[in-house]
Amino acid sequence: MADRIYFVDAAIPADRKRRRRDKAHAVFDGNRVFRVRRLTELKDAGEVYIDTIFPQIYEELMKLIEGGVRVFLLRNTRMIKKLREENGVEKSDEADARLLSAIPRNHFRQLTLEGLRLLQLINMYERYAEWKKIIQQWAAAYPQTPLKKYVRELHSIRNEYGRRIIEEITKDENHAAIYRMACKGLGVRDSVEVAILVARLPLNWKLRRLKGLLGLTPHKNKNYNHRLREHLSKLATTIYINNKLYGTGAKLFEGINRTPQSKTLHTLQLMILRILKRAWQQQRMLAGGQ
Repeated sequence: MADRIYFVDAAIPADRKRRRRDKAHAVFDGNRVFRVRRLTELKDAGEVYIDTIFPQIYEELMKLIEGGVRVFLLRNTRMIKKLREENGVEKSDEADARLLSAIPRNHFRQLTLEGLRLLQLINMYERYAEWKKIIQQWAAAYPQTPLKKYVRELHSIRNEYGRRIIEEITKDENHAAIYRMACKGLGVRDSVEVAILVARLPLNWKLRRLKGLLGLTPHKNKNYNHRLREHLSKLATTIYINNKLYGTGAKLFEGINRTPQSKTLHTLQLMILRILKRAWQQQRMLAGGQ
């Protein structure tokens, strides 16, 4: 019977820069620590508790869930660092897998197939956006080549992933409510950037921590999440351009239109973050009221 509980310090097998090529996941079963190359090797698992997830292991996690395994993700990886310091434990994959088992279960959230599929779509959207940007630069440098055709194709594929992301967000009851309220507050429609921020941002965090995550805290921007900041920046730029061209979102620009563009965009990013946070809070109140 598949009822074993495992605690996993996840690895990225394909990351050759920072890790050995044969890096594997460290797994603690309550008695010993061992390693597996793929999480699907945990054949008798009933529950799996994992510290973090990467695009490289989405498929492994989905196969576990499809097989009836309940998978739980640690909400805040800082807890492992805190336990290390409290217990005087040196950092290692094996030690972190053991420490994971000492964290109360309410500090984990259960992963779903729908949630992982959404993360997969976001990952593919980001990949095609990145490839499009690279090819676009080459097309500008070599205008006589057929590269512009590939830019259009990549643009089309990226947009298709964007459409599917919005579709998935609006299917989810909790995400859909936050998405609708955020779009209304920002004066935008069918925004994939809003959808990605709603899906990826830990909106349960305090605003101060969210600012740090996005690199919006002055003099403390070294370790922020560059991908999320890029989505936020792109959204702010789109709102700014639409306001200039069509006068949309006028309420957002009250008192900031006369400031320099760079300062206006920074202020817009902060406003977007506050609106997303407020939408999350309103959704919680509505859900509690039900």
